[in-house]
Amino acid sequence: MDDVSVWLLRSPVPEAAVTVLARLLDGRERARAAALDPAGRRRFVTAHGAARLLVSPWVGVAPELVRWSYGPHGKPEVDGVRVSLSHSGDLAAVALTPARAVGVDVQRHTPGLDTLAMSARYFPEGEADLVAASAERAADFARLWARKEACVKATGGRLAQGLSLPVAAGPVVGGVYHVVDVPVPAGFAGAVALHGPEPVRVSTAWWSLTE
Repeated sequence: MDDVSVWLLRSPVPEAAVTVLARLLDGRERARAAALDPAGRRRFVTAHGAARLLVSPWVGVAPELVRWSYGPHGKPEVDGVRVSLSHSGDLAAVALTPARAVGVDVQRHTPGLDTLAMSARYFPEGEADLVAASAERAADFARLWARKEACVKATGGRLAQGLSLPVAAGPVVGGVYHVVDVPVPAGFAGAVALHGPEPVRVSTAWWSLTE
C-alpha cells in the first residue's frame, strides 16, 4: 500500500515568518506573489515556502535550492518525490508521496454560491441530484469539487477535464484514481488522490515553521 503525507497549514502566520519563507522562493514564485493583493501574497508565500521546507528533506537540498519544473497546466514537479499543493481561503495543503502521481485539493465552503446551478451545470446527473437533496449543500458540493480537483491535479490536467468525473460513489474513480477525503477544519472540504486504483494510506498533520 502506498503512503501519502498531507500537511495542513493556516494563514496568516506572523510577519516575521512570512519574511523567512519569502526568502526561500525562486524568481517565478516571487513574481506570482508580487501580482497578488497583500492578503493573497501572504497566503501564497506561506504555502509555497512551506512546500519548499517539506520537500527539502526528500530531495536532499536546502529549501531555497529546490528546483521546480512545471507541467503544461502548472503542476509542480521535482525529482525525488511526488508533490501537490492547494490553498483556499486561509487553509493550505501540501501532499507528498514517493509513489504515484498525487493531487491534493482544499475548498472553502462559499457562502451564497448557487450550488444547485453549479452542480447541475458541471456534475454528472447523480451528483447534481445528491447536492440538490442534501441538507448541507455547500458542504457536499465542496466535498465533491475537492475530490474532482484532486484527481485532476494528480495527472496535471485542467479542472474542466475532471468536473464530469463520478467521484461520489467510492474511493476508486473510473479505474484511474484512488481518492480519499482529508479531515480539514469546519467550513472546508479536502481530498487527496493518487493516479492508479490501488489503495493508499493517508497521514495528515498540521505544519508550522518549527517543523
